[in-house]
Amino acid sequence: MLAKITVAEAAQAASQAPDRARVELIGPFVEAAARVIQQECGEQVQRGQLHRVRSPQTNNEVSALIAITGGVAGLVIYSMTQDAALGFASKMIGEPLSELDALGQSAIAELANMITGQAGIALEKNGFPSDMSPPVLLLGKGSTIATLNLTRLLVPLVVSFGEFTIDIAVKEV
Repeated sequence: MLAKITVAEAAQAASQAPDRARVELIGPFVEAAARVIQQECGEQVQRGQLHRVRSPQTNNEVSALIAITGGVAGLVIYSMTQDAALGFASKMIGEPLSELDALGQSAIAELANMITGQAGIALEKNGFPSDMSPPVLLLGKGSTIATLNLTRLLVPLVVSFGEFTIDIAVKEV
């Protein structure tokens, strides 16, 4: 299901699509994240308070961005603090990490990839076949994404060592 699409293309498609961010589009990402985090990290997930944000800046120090086109267009960003990223990467690798080195970064990108892949399968079952880009990892709080001036729904998922926030800006096309 991987396609060669750019973040700018996905953001433009989402901004031009009708404003219908429905539960069939958001739910698959939240459900897939909870399932993958449980399976890969052994962590129970609790959902925090949903809210919307319109900003071209990321909210946390580590973010994995994935562009989506097809029946659904837009962006999904999985973001977390540096400490939470170390926690996720350590659980996935099976040994503690003290810094988010190349192996740790690869683990975070793979976590995002697995979640989005499972969400893509659910979207297709709901009648929204879509193509997804490989994850792009952004390091540093407040990274600006020039094309990201879209309203995003933020869904925080709380685990024992921090939060994993899903920023979703997807629309049906």
